[in-house]
Amino acid sequence: MEPALSPISGAADLIVRVPAQAELERVLYLFQQVPFSPETRLVAAVRRRPVERFVAALAWWPAGTVACFRLASQPGTNRAGVAGVLVEWLDQVAAQAGLQSLEYADLLPADHEWAGVLCAQGFKRLRSERYFEVPVPGLRARITQLYERYKAEIPAGWRTDPIRLHSPEVILDLIAPHRLLPPPEVRRSWQPNTPHGFDLELSCILFDRERAFGTLLLRNTGELLYVEVQVVHEPNPRLRSLADICLIYHDASRTDPQGPIRRIQFRSGETEHRQTANLALRSGGRELPPRHVFSRSVGGGQKH
Repeated sequence: MEPALSPISGAADLIVRVPAQAELERVLYLFQQVPFSPETRLVAAVRRRPVERFVAALAWWPAGTVACFRLASQPGTNRAGVAGVLVEWLDQVAAQAGLQSLEYADLLPADHEWAGVLCAQGFKRLRSERYFEVPVPGLRARITQLYERYKAEIPAGWRTDPIRLHSPEVILDLIAPHRLLPPPEVRRSWQPNTPHGFDLELSCILFDRERAFGTLLLRNTGELLYVEVQVVHEPNPRLRSLADICLIYHDASRTDPQGPIRRIQFRSGETEHRQTANLALRSGGRELPPRHVFSRSVGGGQKH
């Protein structure tokens, strides 16, 4: 059972409530066209005077024992005030559902306003990731050079296929331990002509004969290709490095250096994918500010 209407402390004309079905479009507008799966649930902060309007919202969905969520608000809203009440509302719901932690769904730079708001609510950095942006011509030249140098070492049974040739179920178990994307979002992004979906030709799966053991999932935003998922399951470090080369070569070799895509953005964990980080820098790329996952245990908010 979800918590009842909640007034916001210090703002008598604000309440928190679950929007009605007919109000969902107005609430989703706050998220600026960010796609959500059908499993997503919404709660909103509503200003009641002079006319009722939605000033902030929280979208959330369960992922195992975690309640993942995003926040959004109208410009000029006291984000710290409304976010605190929205997060505490979610904390109650998560506790009732037996979930163990709350986790912000997007990685945020340390100076992002939401990062400060979350820290004030007891959230801490769960992990950090480095980000790199690389010009397409530089990456194409560098990865082609590496592929040609090491292709004799690549096992004969390996191949990369565009994801359009396969169903998303092929890679769901592969990426599940990394908790990068929930399965409904993977399935939604896999569909042709989906807004903000995966590029079905440049995204790929790496096979060892018929066994999928690596994947690279990208979103094409026009001038920028964003690597959403890069996963390789291979215990041998040398083979893992070759697998990363194969995945990136699939993408770079199909990206026209004279085409509209000018930049590719990678993310690299603190320890994994160091080769990708080195590749980015050696291809003329630059490192962007790191971004962080913020999390807290259920019931672990600030006590007043």
